[in-house]
Amino acid sequence: MQRRWYLPNSKLAVAAMALCLLPQTVFAHKQKDLEPQDQAQARQWVEEGLDHFKNVKVTDQYILYSDSQNNYAIALPRIVWTNYTEKSSGRSLYELVQWKDYSQEPNIGFVQERYTRGNEKHMQRFKAALDYLSAAAREQVKAQYDGQWQHFEALLPGWREAAVKPVMPEAAREHQVLAEYAFKEKDEEKAIREYMAALEIFPTWPEGQFNLATLAGEKKYYELAVMHMKEYLELSPDSPDAQAAKDSIIIWRDNLSTLRAGDSNAPEQPGKASFRNASKKSK
Repeated sequence: MQRRWYLPNSKLAVAAMALCLLPQTVFAHKQKDLEPQDQAQARQWVEEGLDHFKNVKVTDQYILYSDSQNNYAIALPRIVWTNYTEKSSGRSLYELVQWKDYSQEPNIGFVQERYTRGNEKHMQRFKAALDYLSAAAREQVKAQYDGQWQHFEALLPGWREAAVKPVMPEAAREHQVLAEYAFKEKDEEKAIREYMAALEIFPTWPEGQFNLATLAGEKKYYELAVMHMKEYLELSPDSPDAQAAKDSIIIWRDNLSTLRAGDSNAPEQPGKASFRNASKKSK
């Protein structure tokens, strides 16, 4: 005859409760271990995840790092999705983190490191840190743009009422010269920086607003493009290209919305990468 064992009701209740609580406790501990508590910890996890690179620097909006051949940058506000996965190569297991900067579409950035005991959480934490820091960077950029727009709106009444429009200050003109020269040299990034510097000094410069918006749109910096094209339209609402400018804003907003809506479609394996796939050497 098979022998059966019974627990007293009180002990049975305690055992059942323990079984119910154990997975939740373990899960909560695991989640806490893989979610940064603050920005300082997120930056620390980025540095640990990129410890096979040199010159790692984390700012509010960028992650910068390098190797013996190249310098790299991750633009935190433009990240639309991240992904963590594992893959095998031969007899080795690798941890892989991917991300997409919407301005790099369709390229995918990724880094990986060989799985070894003691660093198995580096890449998981790196992904969590990217999520945390990119969300914070987007909020910061939104606050910056809101503040810039408020400053711009405050200048509009006086500019519109002026019978003679103010002359561009010399400091802004210097940036204009550099922006136009950089554009002729096909250095769009420098041209964008110089236009931004000029407009920070002289926001009521319609041509500068239009040129910056156009360049930013071509580089897929959609939020920057939308803001400056809106400012251009405030300065030149009756210009012949006003309707085309409005149409550009519609397209840029739709492009950005489409990219962000697809943030759950991260591939399991890397595609064409915009960043070098550098693996950490096993010790």
